[in-house]
Amino acid sequence: MKESEILFLLGENSYPSISFPIFQTSNFKFSSVKEFKLAIDDEENSLIYSRGNNPTLTVLAEKLAALDGKQKALLFSSGMAAISTAVISLVKEGDKVLCMEGVYSWTQHLLKNILSRFGVETHFVPYYNIVESINEHYSLIYVESPLTRTFEVVDLEEISRRAHDVGAVVIIDNTYSTPLRQRPADFGIDVVVYSASKYTGGHSDLVGGYLTCDEKLYSRIFNHEYLTFGGIMSPLDAWLFLRGLRTLPVRLDRIEQSTWKIINFLQHHPAIEKIYYPGSISDEQNKIYHKQMRGITGLFSIQFKRKDPGLINAFCEKLRFFRMAVSWGGYESLVLPYTMWKETEWDGMVRLSIGLENSDELIQDLEQGLKIFTLE
Repeated sequence: MKESEILFLLGENSYPSISFPIFQTSNFKFSSVKEFKLAIDDEENSLIYSRGNNPTLTVLAEKLAALDGKQKALLFSSGMAAISTAVISLVKEGDKVLCMEGVYSWTQHLLKNILSRFGVETHFVPYYNIVESINEHYSLIYVESPLTRTFEVVDLEEISRRAHDVGAVVIIDNTYSTPLRQRPADFGIDVVVYSASKYTGGHSDLVGGYLTCDEKLYSRIFNHEYLTFGGIMSPLDAWLFLRGLRTLPVRLDRIEQSTWKIINFLQHHPAIEKIYYPGSISDEQNKIYHKQMRGITGLFSIQFKRKDPGLINAFCEKLRFFRMAVSWGGYESLVLPYTMWKETEWDGMVRLSIGLENSDELIQDLEQGLKIFTLE
């Protein structure tokens, strides 16, 4: 199915409205006891209560699954709700999880501090050791590619092959790339999780998440963890995510054009030591990037030659168009100073998220901010 068919037609043709309706209801009615009982017996495929199914959520889920090349999607109230549900649905007491170092901090907290209370052990390894570390002792492999500080990528096809050879399931956090820049299903990944708050929503006004998977796993999660935990997306938020999804291709194209232009400017600036983005670290990383990614998005990190935290903080505070904030993927460009954390490996670094503003104005803003590093 073509991208435009997914974004504008899938699930919407049965309604005459151009904008798909918001089914702002908590429950659904029945005309007979028999009809009611049939629905109760098959909640996975019925409209009963919006903690399970809702037409607005269903249309959004169909589109997200199709974009990902998967059969099904489940929608959540946050990215961490999607990640937590996916992980918990696939482990039990006594299981071992293999995870890359450097994944999202709250994912690390889930794996290190919460699952360990229930007898699930997690081993963390550097990204370059993830493939060789996969063995029959692990039931779940968790990766994030690219990582979102220094943007290392891993070979998804090789990870999937090794994991499936030993009977393990693979989850990837694909939030950075979106399905339009990387489709993990094409490389055999079992479950793909996202923070929809980023590029899917695209306006910095929504929090949500989703996962995509095959029909069998969908049924298992829907009828157990999904209905039990109740971390659902609301119908209004689903409708707003549908709105954001329609413009995702044009937003990503504009952001990527601006990002390459800004990276090119920064690479030639005397204050900059290194720029981190997917494929930038080594020839091997560049090879993996070209094998499985269709481009970059707007997130990358820069490292200054002068590591003085005071200068870096002053640079961040001097910027006019780049707001200081977490997250990414909205209209506005953002800066995140790593001076807020104690880890020495990120000394002298900030992370930038490029938005939809005029790229020349963003470059001018960075240029005036960078003067602080060259003033004697």
